[in-house]
Amino acid sequence: MRPPVSDVDLSQCDREPIHLLGGIQPYGVLLAFSEPDLILRVVSANTGVLLGHPPEALLGRPLAEFLHPSSFVLLTRALSQPTTGSLRLEAAGRFFIGLLHRSDGLMVLELEPVAEATSEEEALARVDLLLSPLVRAQGPLGLLQAAAEAVRALTRFDRVMVYRFDADWHGEVVAESRDVDMDGFLGLRFPSSDIPAQARALYTRNTLRLIADARAAPVPLVPPIPPSLGRPLDLSGASLRSVSPVHLEYLANMGVGASMSISLLRSGSLWGLIACHHRTPFVVPAATRRACDVLARLVALQLASEERATVSAELVRRAHLQTQLVERLSEYVGTLPAALSRQGDLLLGLTGAGGVALLLGEAPVILGASPSSEEVEELAGWLAGQRFDGTFHTERLARLHPPAAEYADVASGLLAVRLDAASPRFILWFRPEVARTVTWAGNPQKPVVPGPGASRLHPRASFDAWQETVRGAGAPWTPEDVAAAEGFRGALVGVLLRHAASLARSNRELDAFSGTVAHDLKEPLRGIQQNVGFLLEDHGDALGEDGRKQLEEVRWLAGRTQGQMEALFEYSRVGRVELAWGEVDMQALVDEVLLTVSVRLRENQVEVRVPRPLPRVECDGVRIQQVWANLLTNAAKYRQAGEPRWVEVGFHGPGEPLSHPARRQPDEYVFYVRDNGIGIPVQFHEDIFEMFRRLHPAHAYGGGSGAGLAIARRLVRLHGGELWMESAPGQGSTFFFTLGKRLR
Repeated sequence: MRPPVSDVDLSQCDREPIHLLGGIQPYGVLLAFSEPDLILRVVSANTGVLLGHPPEALLGRPLAEFLHPSSFVLLTRALSQPTTGSLRLEAAGRFFIGLLHRSDGLMVLELEPVAEATSEEEALARVDLLLSPLVRAQGPLGLLQAAAEAVRALTRFDRVMVYRFDADWHGEVVAESRDVDMDGFLGLRFPSSDIPAQARALYTRNTLRLIADARAAPVPLVPPIPPSLGRPLDLSGASLRSVSPVHLEYLANMGVGASMSISLLRSGSLWGLIACHHRTPFVVPAATRRACDVLARLVALQLASEERATVSAELVRRAHLQTQLVERLSEYVGTLPAALSRQGDLLLGLTGAGGVALLLGEAPVILGASPSSEEVEELAGWLAGQRFDGTFHTERLARLHPPAAEYADVASGLLAVRLDAASPRFILWFRPEVARTVTWAGNPQKPVVPGPGASRLHPRASFDAWQETVRGAGAPWTPEDVAAAEGFRGALVGVLLRHAASLARSNRELDAFSGTVAHDLKEPLRGIQQNVGFLLEDHGDALGEDGRKQLEEVRWLAGRTQGQMEALFEYSRVGRVELAWGEVDMQALVDEVLLTVSVRLRENQVEVRVPRPLPRVECDGVRIQQVWANLLTNAAKYRQAGEPRWVEVGFHGPGEPLSHPARRQPDEYVFYVRDNGIGIPVQFHEDIFEMFRRLHPAHAYGGGSGAGLAIARRLVRLHGGELWMESAPGQGSTFFFTLGKRLR
């Protein structure tokens, strides 16, 4: 049994020096001469047959001795031009089509005998007749099918296929015109190793390649290694260049005696090929080849035009979705994540995704078919360590990030937009796995096999349909998908800037208004509370129980309103405060806070646990003391009836495990306050950070303004950190916060 072919073996195909084979095909002759003396330095060994002079009679002689005088004048004029087409030249009493190019410091002239009665003008006129079907073709596939039929009509090849490359350079036959006795390859795929990288480079440089006789022996060059080079002459630009033995064997295995390939280029890059096959040797006249090349260029232009129209329509559609999204976000009230969570259809439609996750510093907002919150945060942590500018996309996420295999059903494809280079803030779009069956022309796992002694590789002998089921891949992301994601990132920044400007104006107005409010509203509210107290003290007995309760409610409402107003002013002021950074002993700070709230802790019978001393960090001690006070007061308040109550204060140091590592930078401390209270359902984990948002009746659990957590988060974010929570009903809550770094 032959050994399997490894990637190392396949790399031999990519390294094969197909431009240095040292020979040409026998249907023409090659002359290479120096400049400006025009002395012949290298010639092909078949000059005796086609020019009447053997190589030894030509080498070292002036080119003028072997060309007709008028042809020599035509040639010398062409040498002064930057580019030349084909030339009609006379030598040894016969006419040739001549092609010129420079290589290795020599001018190379290829001569092909003129054997056809068809002139180039006549061949191009035939192209003109074939343009009508191309113009009438419906869609890209219809155009390519019409192109295959037109090339076959021009050339009379037995089989003409249009071969399209994918992103991995595998090819697929997307159109075909053939003789009924020829095997069909329509719909089959060919592995990238069939046309290795250096061959694709030559197809980009030389857009038409004829192999007139796949069984003919190559004609060597004389001398085989020019003394000035020390290697064979580079024939990259030669249309007569001989053929790799591996490719000749490949054609023989397909039953092909002659072939011609015409490149389809898009924006200068190889998009596909028009591949022509004939069962027997077949020389296509130069004029007909030229006409086919023109036809292929027209097809490529038409393809590009259709693709541009499709892309333009798609970009317009995406722009409309983005406009709708921006308009809705520009009017949002509350937090941005909450606003985005209500625009799921637009967010998914923007990139054609099945799911989307928004990581904006709080808990992930997850919409559509997506991984879980924990999986999304783990993925964001991995992405934060990847180097990419702006966007990252893949159709096979699990290949790059193996843990993603667990949720490939919803996220085989990932398109990520980085929102902040300094923290793991992303928008992630997901596409599910699309299992599909691919039919190859032969086994793609064995494109070549080793020969005896493994001295060289041989192409596969069978091109029978071979099916493979492809898994673990999502639908590819198009350039339009990526552009839409990048455009939304820019639009989102604009929304945030406009919102910040609006908020700044509102803050200035609030500052200007606060003095008036303090005088016109706060003082009357205090008066209401005082007068209610006097009424209760002087006339409480006469009012009865219901009357006293109503007055107590009035006093409570006035006090609560006053507290909310003061909280609102504090929230506004906090957003503009200048931090007094310094090194702070966090343990001493927490001890002070615990002393301050000790009365409430004793009233609620709360045990305080501090597993280990807290570290020293840089922050504004006064502001972070306020954060600790809000978190500890909150933790002591919401207790479950009948259970011993405890609150734990602690931290996770840099490098220590954390349940959601994506929420912090590698060198950050994460502080926490954990309790065994009533817990909070996951759908309210963001709502509780909104101003005046309470999840319970106003009198329950000791009341309160509902502003403490909003102010705490604002203070933490002012430090460049983040405040979030983990909780579940009946399982207590943990509030985490980081502090970022001081800007020097």
